[in-house]
Amino acid sequence: GRNFVAMKIGYVDPNNKVGEDFRGNPKDGQILLTGEDGALDNYRLSFSRQTGPFYSPRHAHNFDQIRIVLGGGPMNYGPDCWIAPGEIAYFPEGTPYGPQDYDSERYGMTFQFGGASGSGYISLPRMLEGMEELKAFGTFEKGVFHRSGDLPKGTRRDRDSYEAVWEHLNGRTLHYPKPRYSEPILMKPQHFDWQPDPDQPGVSIKRLGTFSERQLEMSMLRVAAGAQARIAPRGGTQIGVVISGNGRAAEHELRELAAFSIERNERALLTATTELELLFVGLPIFQQAEKRQLAGAASA
Repeated sequence: GRNFVAMKIGYVDPNNKVGEDFRGNPKDGQILLTGEDGALDNYRLSFSRQTGPFYSPRHAHNFDQIRIVLGGGPMNYGPDCWIAPGEIAYFPEGTPYGPQDYDSERYGMTFQFGGASGSGYISLPRMLEGMEELKAFGTFEKGVFHRSGDLPKGTRRDRDSYEAVWEHLNGRTLHYPKPRYSEPILMKPQHFDWQPDPDQPGVSIKRLGTFSERQLEMSMLRVAAGAQARIAPRGGTQIGVVISGNGRAAEHELRELAAFSIERNERALLTATTELELLFVGLPIFQQAEKRQLAGAASA
């Protein structure tokens, strides 16, 4: 049948060198999957490995973020707030968190994607292009964009770098969405019970939660060795991350830390060689017409 017509898959390179993030923290960030620039549900999924001290100030995003810690020590996201290995935290758009200030060796996955407000998500290449374009008007220093020369009335000389680039690319003021949730949501999948799928022998699921009016969904899926799991079509993109085990998805090999996407309204078939355990994220669901409108605005 039509399995994985529009499937992307990414694998972690275990020998990747550790670099630095934009705040100078030592970090290995391998981008495994990306969405479609200009789409309301554009996304980026990265494997992230931290090998030392990490700091970021208290802040909020105008996009959604999910972090899962898979191994090593816990990850801090604010005073007395920790994500232990095996736990998942959802950072809704507009909800402040931090400061993060800790020292650990850990690895996991970071998803960032357009949230329910429809603010979208700007890809890294587009962000870097925007920074280059803005250098004609000023300089970037320590996370702040400093405008030079005469300023139009109402323009601020100093602006947070991300906000300055976002406004330049979108041609409008960045307004952070009002928080739908007052704080990040920490999930402990190990405290959920597996629910057998009555229609699929050898397949069990843990539904972790559905969030916002756009139905962001998170769940764990377990497929017994030798069994198959049919993934039903959904009105939004689905992302799967292999937590453990081996198997196949159409012609693609599934192994630990592999990540794949199933596009909107596509179905998929997973076959487990050894017992497979996966995290599934169903991205927020938007109508196609809204998508085209945004894409049109972006290219105008």
